[in-house]
Amino acid sequence: MANEPLLVTVPKENVNDETVRLAAWRAAEGSRVDAGGVVAEIETSKAIVEVLSPVSGHVRHAAKEGEVLAVGGPLCYITAGPDDPMPFAGRPRAEERLFDAAAGTRFSKKARELALKHDVVAVFTGRGLVRESDVVAYLRKAGKADAVCGRARAQTHLKGLSVTREDLPQRKLVEIRSLSQGQNAGLSSLVSVPCALAGFKKALGRSPELSATPLAKVLFEAGRLLRKYPILNGYFDQGQACLYDEVHLGFVIDADKGLKVPVVRDADKKDLEDIAREMQDLMLAYEEDSLSVEALCNGTFTVTDLSAEGVVFFHPLINQHQAAILAVAAPAGDSFDLILGFDHRLTEGRAAARFLKDLRASLLASR
Repeated sequence: MANEPLLVTVPKENVNDETVRLAAWRAAEGSRVDAGGVVAEIETSKAIVEVLSPVSGHVRHAAKEGEVLAVGGPLCYITAGPDDPMPFAGRPRAEERLFDAAAGTRFSKKARELALKHDVVAVFTGRGLVRESDVVAYLRKAGKADAVCGRARAQTHLKGLSVTREDLPQRKLVEIRSLSQGQNAGLSSLVSVPCALAGFKKALGRSPELSATPLAKVLFEAGRLLRKYPILNGYFDQGQACLYDEVHLGFVIDADKGLKVPVVRDADKKDLEDIAREMQDLMLAYEEDSLSVEALCNGTFTVTDLSAEGVVFFHPLINQHQAAILAVAAPAGDSFDLILGFDHRLTEGRAAARFLKDLRASLLASR
């Protein structure tokens, strides 16, 4: 890495999160870390996420455990040596007094540090209150934003889950760049197939344990099918497909106590009766407000069902750190739709349609 410190910023894991909590440092101050090594754990509104170092070097903390940090703000620096000087460290007091002497100008702490660092104090004389965003805007306009200290978006993954990263083919990366124009996040696409209502009810009738939780049949079949379609059991990150080694299926509950997504772990390895029983236990815990944080974490694929609401078609939203979401709609005539929302950066409509057709065949087959 370069001799200058590399700033690692707090990643944005959820669309609505403006802050996260620094749950724990996994790399001690000044310790050596390899590229891809875990440096910290952050707590978002939905999960505990591990933050990975983008480069090899020595970790220099910019926050304390338990602190609430702004998304996009500094988390740590990666330096070449364990004792390399840090940005903004050891500034002479005379320099700090420049801000008190600047006529009609007051700087926030972060704005002061940034302006000193880039020697642009005089630019803001007489400007009143100057915030960090004002200095950043000026530096970007002047082309100086990365002149002294680089920035890096850290890779992340959910705590407790292992992934296998695979480089995507060049043709797919070209497609991603083309389709991403004007969009900020994933490229969500949608396909659906009709499923015969009578055939599904007949299949459910063969399994008495499904009388209270027919959705368990969907989780059971989808869990096994994801082994055939591993690209749907992962997520896209910085040009790579990250494939989960486990199949943990979340299912959406949204009654009077708010939307929750409890998780059936290792759904691909459990039999139908076990999945049905576990779902019933999780739904009871939801009603009793006793769902644990662990019960809501580390889903790798999500299933949502609005059939009870009479919704015959809808566009489900893909969760963070996932590649797809399966939706079950209400019957329209003699069939109901199975809908798959998927990240087009990872797969295509044809593969998604094949997944749904295979799922439909499994749902209607006798076991």
